[in-house]
Amino acid sequence: MPEVMKKHLLLVLCLFVFTGAPVSIVHAENDRAFFWQVNSDNSEQSTIYLMGSIHFADKSFYPLRKEIEDAFIQSDVLVVELDISKTDHQVYNNLLARSGVYKDGATIKDVISDETWLQLRQRLRYLNVPYDSIKNYKPGILVLTLSALQVIKMGFDPELGIDAYFLAKAVNQNLSAAGKTKQIIELETLEKQLNLFLNIPNGELLLKESLYSLDEAELLMAEMVHYWKKGDDKLMNKLLFEDALTDYPAFSTIYDSLFYDRNQQMTIKIDQMLKQKGRYFVVVGSGHLIGYNGIVAKLRKKGYTVKRL
Repeated sequence: MPEVMKKHLLLVLCLFVFTGAPVSIVHAENDRAFFWQVNSDNSEQSTIYLMGSIHFADKSFYPLRKEIEDAFIQSDVLVVELDISKTDHQVYNNLLARSGVYKDGATIKDVISDETWLQLRQRLRYLNVPYDSIKNYKPGILVLTLSALQVIKMGFDPELGIDAYFLAKAVNQNLSAAGKTKQIIELETLEKQLNLFLNIPNGELLLKESLYSLDEAELLMAEMVHYWKKGDDKLMNKLLFEDALTDYPAFSTIYDSLFYDRNQQMTIKIDQMLKQKGRYFVVVGSGHLIGYNGIVAKLRKKGYTVKRL
């Protein structure tokens, strides 16, 4: 098995909304992060700020740079992949029960290889997760669950994720009697995101390689966080996409589903915002912004002025 495949899947999943050794605190206000400004050239003069998120973070990510905080304050609208501040857990549970679990007595053990089953058993023991609690989960849902538990065990928290941070600020602003209300717009829905993992091509392959990637979780998260704080989109793109798809092309269809198709749909919606008046602060997973298939590149191809901040 190519070594790179043990290295990237956890990172991909930690850039996903669904949801060790924490990184040391080193003057977070000087972190470059992944942050761009996009301007339209029409009469409405709209502005889009693009903020790359990591959905599981720790206190070392904060405070963010003043330029980022000021851009958020000046924006009329917060745009996120999914508004997790209003997620109805009962709706999620209903979706999971309807489509995310095996029925008629079938279990995950029945649909995976012996090798993957052994890896799964080891990971469940490490995470102290009873098999009976997950035995009916389909591969995509199981991958999301185990990845989240692994990263939380390392000291990272979804409530400290970049998207969660800005959502909390927007909600608090809207609850305050003073100040201007900030509209919150979702680019996707809970059902759409869940269906991505329910309908993922080759769920067995996704589960198998994800279990391998969890073996190196601490090193991988440290590497990804380091690139994010430096604002090194080239090395982040290499880590997440280039190496993996070069050495393991079988994953191209999975990447199409998780990233490239969604990037196209998000770009269409952002393009529509740029044709209207206003300031929009857009927070999406960092992996959606970078590389030649990323949102930043797509907006440049459309002729917009995109500036790294």
